[in-house]
Amino acid sequence: MAFQGAKDISGIYRNGYIKIQDHGFIANNRTAALVGLDGTIDWACFPNFNSPPIFDSILDRNHGGYFYIRPKDREGLQVIQTYKEFTNVLITEFIRDGKIILRVTDFIPISDYPTISFPEIHRLVETQSQDVEVEVGFRATLNFNKDPVSVDVRKNGYIYRSKGNNVGIVSEIPLKLEGNIVVGSQTVPKRSSRWLVALQGILHLDKISDYKSYDRLEETVDYWQRWSSQGNYKGIYNNDVVRSALVLKGLFFEPTGLMVAAPTTSLPECIGGERNWDYRFAWIRDTAYVVESLSLLGYRKEATKFLYDLMDIVVREKKVRTIYPIDIDGEITELNLTNYEGYMGSAPVRIGNEASTQLQVDQYGSIVNAIHALSSSGGIINSYLWNFVGETLDTLSRLWKLPDSSIWEFRTEPKHYVYSKLVSWSAFRNAIQIGQEQGLSGPFRKWKSIADEIKMDILEKGYDSSTNSFVQYYGSSQVDASLLRMPILDFLPVKDGRIRGTIERIERDLMKTDHLFKRYLEDDGLNCPDNAFLLLSFWYVEALLKMGDLEKANIVFHGLMDRANHLGLLSEEIDFETGEQIGNFPQAITHLGVIRSAVMLNKYYKNSHRP
Repeated sequence: MAFQGAKDISGIYRNGYIKIQDHGFIANNRTAALVGLDGTIDWACFPNFNSPPIFDSILDRNHGGYFYIRPKDREGLQVIQTYKEFTNVLITEFIRDGKIILRVTDFIPISDYPTISFPEIHRLVETQSQDVEVEVGFRATLNFNKDPVSVDVRKNGYIYRSKGNNVGIVSEIPLKLEGNIVVGSQTVPKRSSRWLVALQGILHLDKISDYKSYDRLEETVDYWQRWSSQGNYKGIYNNDVVRSALVLKGLFFEPTGLMVAAPTTSLPECIGGERNWDYRFAWIRDTAYVVESLSLLGYRKEATKFLYDLMDIVVREKKVRTIYPIDIDGEITELNLTNYEGYMGSAPVRIGNEASTQLQVDQYGSIVNAIHALSSSGGIINSYLWNFVGETLDTLSRLWKLPDSSIWEFRTEPKHYVYSKLVSWSAFRNAIQIGQEQGLSGPFRKWKSIADEIKMDILEKGYDSSTNSFVQYYGSSQVDASLLRMPILDFLPVKDGRIRGTIERIERDLMKTDHLFKRYLEDDGLNCPDNAFLLLSFWYVEALLKMGDLEKANIVFHGLMDRANHLGLLSEEIDFETGEQIGNFPQAITHLGVIRSAVMLNKYYKNSHRP
């Protein structure tokens, strides 16, 4: 019997690492973990997204932590991963001779109560039609291996200890200690099951039945399925949209309502290079995409809560930060870890993010555009939020004239980037629309005057008549793929030759194979070539729709979804040479692109009365 999507287990590795795309993702609205196709958890931060990892061999195959469960005999094995329907509960199945011999179900318990936390990973091992010798390997790393770690033997398992942090394992498969690694092996009879549980922050270990794994599994499945059922999207690419929504929900940090851009750090955008960033933070820029995408799917409650939570933080601090730690007071200073080799030798491994100190003007416009998205979807815009719009625009009326570091967070000298001006223009225009939609009063003439001033500034300084295209920054001769959003934001009519010329130049200069785009040609000072940034391709889909090319938009979108992994998950980038996913994984903004593009495609198909 052939299993669709099954892979030979030997093909998931490269240079001793599991390929980024050959992972599944489990989460519980506080943290997440990556589970490789071979049954290895090689990334997990506990108790929170921004905590130090307890498993991190994805960043150093020799010294990192891991937790694997697999058949001891891996010769000729195939493997497949799926999700329990409409959940983030992951199932990994090992196949031999056309039969499933072993199933591993992984989940992080979740609760309806935001104050209840389960810093645990539960793993259910089930044999099928035959006896299987199962092997287990477990090594926890605490605080990035910077402090000494000891392993205590306990009656019910083992505890790794280091400077006040503890990680334990309990198991129905017998375990033993070899050096500082816990290992186990047992022939599990056919149609039998075993539980294993990893726990962070514990002082002692109870017998495994005390952790109520079956109850936790039932509660977790119920939570995800109830949440999924609240969505109202019933259109094309429905499965891809639902999976993307589940990814986004899994990336929220429930205590503060903020969302991480990805649950990982330092997964490289270029193998062997230094484009390795920590994405376990919340970006203001993503706010508009999150609010709009969730609203489009009917998750208005999540969209509203996210926006108001973020606004409360901005008002309390009396400033807008480019990047926020998800627990607000957390550390964000960027540090390079010298004791990790990095994924496939991609050093340095970074924690924290230096971009938090940059001026990125589009962030301010993104806040207003997020409120506009909520207003357009019928969300609540109270006087508190409307006042916040006015204060944000007062600040933006000064900042839009300044050079900044752009959406791409260049670590070079700030410049007058056209995209930053474009988003600023859209914010003033959208604020006027909010007032009109909601019947609110405001300084609309002033906002229109500023919007007109920004527009004229872009037309005069950001357009190159010799190439008939807008450029990356004032004085530049090059184009920037972020300008794909010009027709999406209705900066000029789509039939305007300057818009057409810009899109054609982006296609000519920055589009590579299969509608994948480089972000720019500018030398950004980093030692490794830039690869395909996936969000740009989804913006391209939207631009094609705005310009009336429905069939091509659908072809591009379909090709992009073919690049999703076996679970429908997407990272930040695609390697131009290998075609494989690279960068932090799974990436929120890429899945936001999936949702918006699919919903727009569905809308255009309905309006065109085509099947």
